[in-house]
Amino acid sequence: MKTIYIAIVAALFSSVSSAQNCNINQPDAQYEGQLVDLENGTVLDVKTNLLWAKCTLGQIYDESSNSCSNDGATHFATWQEALQATEVSANTTIGVVTGFRLPNIKELGSIVNYQCIEPAIDHNFFPATESEPYWTNTPDAPRITNAGSVQINTNLNGLVINFENGEEFINNGTDRILIRLVKDYQ
Repeated sequence: MKTIYIAIVAALFSSVSSAQNCNINQPDAQYEGQLVDLENGTVLDVKTNLLWAKCTLGQIYDESSNSCSNDGATHFATWQEALQATEVSANTTIGVVTGFRLPNIKELGSIVNYQCIEPAIDHNFFPATESEPYWTNTPDAPRITNAGSVQINTNLNGLVINFENGEEFINNGTDRILIRLVKDYQ
């Protein structure tokens, strides 16, 4: 009996540790009704008038379940690779909608959900989002600390948002940086 109890507790703990963690005492990042799932692989933000890709670039949108595959996300080691990827029309077309692009830092920051971590985004609208950094098209200006020696994002030319926790930088070098596409809604 004790073995069964330990197995149940372990199973519960492992499923909780891999799930998104949210704190409803934090203020909402988006107001209710701000994000609208168009059920075609895109999400409309009515406040910013931006149309977002529901899936991370490289994931497959499944229309029948209105969800994204949990694998297949394409990682870009450099900002230049991310910028080049958005010049390929096959990458910037979702369904029949064309013209998607890399968002700027403010645009990408507008979909961060600070109530949640791992990932810091609304999973109802952006399923299968990885708790990883995502590229923006905003160039990174060197920032030096008061000590005059340490720079943030020293290995990156473009700004990123880490969707593990919503921070607008990463502390260590990584080659696991992803892309979520956006376009102005018309």
